[in-house]
Amino acid sequence: MSIDKLNSTDPVPNSKYMFNNEAFGIVAIASVLKHSKKLSYSKALLILPLMAHKETLILLKRENSNVRSIEQLIAKKENLLTNFNERYLSLLPISINSIVLLNEIRVLENDAGIIEYVNDSFDFNNRGLGKRAQDVIKASKKISSMLEMSVENLYLQLRVHI
Repeated sequence: MSIDKLNSTDPVPNSKYMFNNEAFGIVAIASVLKHSKKLSYSKALLILPLMAHKETLILLKRENSNVRSIEQLIAKKENLLTNFNERYLSLLPISINSIVLLNEIRVLENDAGIIEYVNDSFDFNNRGLGKRAQDVIKASKKISSMLEMSVENLYLQLRVHI
């Protein structure tokens, strides 16, 4: 990295961590978990790669979009998932940190690989969260229903390589 880039106003040029951070992850995971009530860690780790992708979020936040499963998303807009594995891997640290933070602030509890939404004190209607967070909250019910199939099938359909 050049000195010019280090001295620019953007401390980490082109970093996904500046836009997709733990605060974003907390809102995304908590909002989906509120609908699902319980999720395995494996399913929870799929939330951010779906929510952080601008085109996918635009589709899923719309009230008139009728996407209830990963299969429907693939059939309608396969191009939205072409780089899903790359997104999954790059957002994995943020997803894990977000789950840990949600546990620390007692919004969820974890037990034997399952996380459960236990505290409804998170204010999802707070306009101070910003437009992007509001879009995530709008899409969360659809993401929740997309995660209802078996984790093995989800990872297969999304072509996640572990």
